[in-house]
Amino acid sequence: MRLWSVQPERLYEKLKIEKIVYCDPLQSELVIECGFGPAYNWLAEQMALRVGPPPTGVKYPFWAWHTVEWKHQKPDLRRAEFRSYSGNQICIELEVPDNDVLLSNEDMWHIVLNNSYYGDCSNEQEYEAEDKWFESLPPQEQLQVKRKSWEKIFDVSSPRENEWDSHGKYIQATFWALRLDQVVDVRYFKGRMHREQ
Repeated sequence: MRLWSVQPERLYEKLKIEKIVYCDPLQSELVIECGFGPAYNWLAEQMALRVGPPPTGVKYPFWAWHTVEWKHQKPDLRRAEFRSYSGNQICIELEVPDNDVLLSNEDMWHIVLNNSYYGDCSNEQEYEAEDKWFESLPPQEQLQVKRKSWEKIFDVSSPRENEWDSHGKYIQATFWALRLDQVVDVRYFKGRMHREQ
């Protein structure tokens, strides 16, 4: 499966030396600074169930793009999705075995990040009815129903779009290890975000 992963240039230098690298949670701003640890933990659980357990000592997977704007092709790094990086970056093009990859709906991943329920509604009236039903559940059942609802992010097989769900427009991929022998191409680019000191 062809994928594109954006990483700091220094990680690629490490990969060239070590030949295989794993995600370092301490280097992930989204886990540390944004408090997304619980969502990442849930995804890691799903990875273990659907792809297989992580290598010993590995907590989180690497992320990559599979589809951007309905297209499974080399992404345009000038797009808004790539403007939030800072410093020297690379876009690594990879060929990863299908059974090592878990695909998910990137738009709907934000429901998991926000610890929300992923409903089945496609209009305002359905949303209100579903929200009323969900809120009527006891807290423990809400948690179970919510976590089960998140599994819908893994349905990327039938692209569709409505005002509630751009299903398949953006597909992300996760995998446990970044391997030098899977690298097809590398593009260097400069992140546009500058942190205030």
